[in-house]
Amino acid sequence: MKKRVGLVTNEASLVGGLATMLRFLYCTLEQSGRYEPEVISLGTSASDRASLQLRAPSTWNNAPRIENLPWHDLMFRHAGVWASEIEFQRYKPRRNLTELLQGYDLIQFVVGCPPWVCVAENISRPILLWTATTTRPDRESQMRTGSLARRVWSNLMVPITEHYERRALKMADSVLALSEYTRAAVEPIVGDKVLLASCGVDTDLFRPSRGPKGDYILCVARFWDPRKNVQLLLEAYALLKQRLPRIPDLYLIGDPPSAQSQQDLQSLGLGENVRMLGPRQGDELAQLYRDAQFFVLSSNEEGLGIVILEAMASGLPVVTTACGGPASVVKEGETGFLTPTGDVAALADAIEKLLTQPELRARMGAAGRKRVETQFSFAAAGKVFLDKYDELLRNSSRSNIQGPPTGDDRLSNGEGYAA
Repeated sequence: MKKRVGLVTNEASLVGGLATMLRFLYCTLEQSGRYEPEVISLGTSASDRASLQLRAPSTWNNAPRIENLPWHDLMFRHAGVWASEIEFQRYKPRRNLTELLQGYDLIQFVVGCPPWVCVAENISRPILLWTATTTRPDRESQMRTGSLARRVWSNLMVPITEHYERRALKMADSVLALSEYTRAAVEPIVGDKVLLASCGVDTDLFRPSRGPKGDYILCVARFWDPRKNVQLLLEAYALLKQRLPRIPDLYLIGDPPSAQSQQDLQSLGLGENVRMLGPRQGDELAQLYRDAQFFVLSSNEEGLGIVILEAMASGLPVVTTACGGPASVVKEGETGFLTPTGDVAALADAIEKLLTQPELRARMGAAGRKRVETQFSFAAAGKVFLDKYDELLRNSSRSNIQGPPTGDDRLSNGEGYAA
């Protein structure tokens, strides 16, 4: 009989790197023949429609709901929260979610940061946490940029969130880290229960081109996120445009950058050279990777950079900032270049090397493809998860679980049944 696995995520939109990880894990479990996965998303927005919102009196008479919503060709469960405007409320257990999670044989959290695991505090099932990074580096850009109110709020929320983060890391039976960078961040808290577990890449979908390449440089990211530092990339590209008689266009794939970054693009004189294509998926995205000259990422922090794996699988050399996780994947001088974060000149120099040396591009691209096939294919990456699930279900049991929460203070303890 197949074991039921609840895949719990904080990515309500189900797009981007977390969605890629979720799809990989879902396919891995389903194709194993011994696990039956289901997806549960958690309310993350102040205006989450399944939640009780303090600023919306029309929601006050209803408990947070669990809704069935479509995702690609399947359905997932979405769980609301009490007082969705208050961040730490989103990490608290609520009764209907506890009852839902208790129905699985194993709970796998697929989250950007660890605090979300606290919603499973009352679950008597094996709990695994897969995480890309930790709270403070994830929020660092928000703490330094944006409006004064945003910076103040971020600085207030981070210590509270870190409290939940420590609880979550200690709760999990096993912590699966996206990269060596992630493992180093959580190991002081969890010790030897952390395991390196990267995302797998569909090496059939993302594959090298057999024909001539297109004439563009590619970057794929959520450009509205200040961590991606699209400004650095635009400045490096503008510098190269001054140096070189001709330079390929820059294609940006993903949610568009902020209004300020788009204004900067025009002020740098790049309006005709930078193409913002918006989000792309599936075969269309794979073809855009395949036809690019090479791939560039200019982030301030990355747990790994799953887009880097997709680029390498597509036979592209990579230029990326040394912003944490990418160093686990990109071998300096062999599959690409790592440059200091925030260094415009260094990023421009690395891009120029690839622009002017086609033989180097070909050699690095082939080495990157080989590395992904060996270490990051669906089969290689999926085996880590399946082996750990088999071990926990065979040998482990959680014996020190608290009973379900009691009390009448809904806002404090997060109880509630679906309406």
